[in-house]
Amino acid sequence: MPENPIAPKVKVSGRPRDPDLANKVYSASMQVYAGGGWQAFTFDAVSKAAGVGKAAMYRRWTDREDLLTKTLQDKWLHIPTIDTGDLKRDLTAYCEHVFDALEGHYGRISIYLRADMQVFEPVRRAFADEDRRLLQQALAIVHRGVKRGELPLYINPDLVKEVIVGAISNHVTSHPREGEAELPDARETYIDLLVAMIMAGQART
Repeated sequence: MPENPIAPKVKVSGRPRDPDLANKVYSASMQVYAGGGWQAFTFDAVSKAAGVGKAAMYRRWTDREDLLTKTLQDKWLHIPTIDTGDLKRDLTAYCEHVFDALEGHYGRISIYLRADMQVFEPVRRAFADEDRRLLQQALAIVHRGVKRGELPLYINPDLVKEVIVGAISNHVTSHPREGEAELPDARETYIDLLVAMIMAGQART
């Protein structure tokens, strides 16, 4: 008797895929890296923190560098397109997003990243994409400011990015609040002062 072409296929039994696997692993990766940097960042440590098997992780991420790269892309410095039509508001929004990433539960990641990038090439490569995105957003803000006549032509977008990220990173790490976000008034005041300094100095090279 010929086989029925529309007969249902028998499913092979096995452990179903976890649709939340990536989110669990990326959250655990942030936790592990924030706790000890690159030297603590192993598949074994992330697997235990995420509650998932290492075999499932190796099927999705080839090595530690791949996992760190994807984690940073998914969980770290996400700066959306900022275009308020005003330089001060653009810079303020940029600062607020950097603050959001650097303070709080995973804030210590920035400390380890800055140190690890000086020693470990995989970390430097993993962070390169995030750094490019930060610079691209700074470039867009500066170019619009120049076009509107709010900034001179000699403005240096990379220096603007470095001033903002460096200043906020140093501020957050030197004013620890045991994992809590900074008080809104204090944060707003600091951002206002930082933006005013950038606009006054115009980050000239």
